[in-house]
Amino acid sequence: MANLIRRSARIPSLIGQCCRVSTLQNQQKRGYADASSLTFTMASPNKVFFKDEAVKQVNVPTTNGVFGILPQHVPTLAVLQPGVVTVVVNDSDTRNIFASSGSLTVNPDGSVHVLAEEACELSDLDPSEARDAMHKAQTARDAAVEAVDKAEFQIEVDAYEAILKSAESKS
Repeated sequence: MANLIRRSARIPSLIGQCCRVSTLQNQQKRGYADASSLTFTMASPNKVFFKDEAVKQVNVPTTNGVFGILPQHVPTLAVLQPGVVTVVVNDSDTRNIFASSGSLTVNPDGSVHVLAEEACELSDLDPSEARDAMHKAQTARDAAVEAVDKAEFQIEVDAYEAILKSAESKS
């Protein structure tokens, strides 16, 4: 009986060793940081910005904060927050695209898809138009009686604030 107790005391240690070996094998099989580019697609209902193009890095604003995606990133799903998606195509070419909201998928094969509800090149944003629209949305939010209406106008105000922040940072 004592021999059985001594053997069972080693089980947690053995399980830990097996998990570490398994993790190492998976990391080696996956080939972290081997690839020099990732396959990237970004689209909105009006325009396709990238379609299966090789890029070096993508920085995405999500509800959990902005994070960078490099080749061989772990598979991920995320919800976009209004802000700038920065795409580093190569060492000399970076594109900035404003996305109002949408979804991000990093697939097991390493490809990345960003589907935006609305998106445009950062250079196409006009801060003065965004400022005017934000004031109208703030006025409508303040005048709204129903909680649902207030929430909808608040979302609009938040989106215009992100547009203003993005447009003003480009100058």
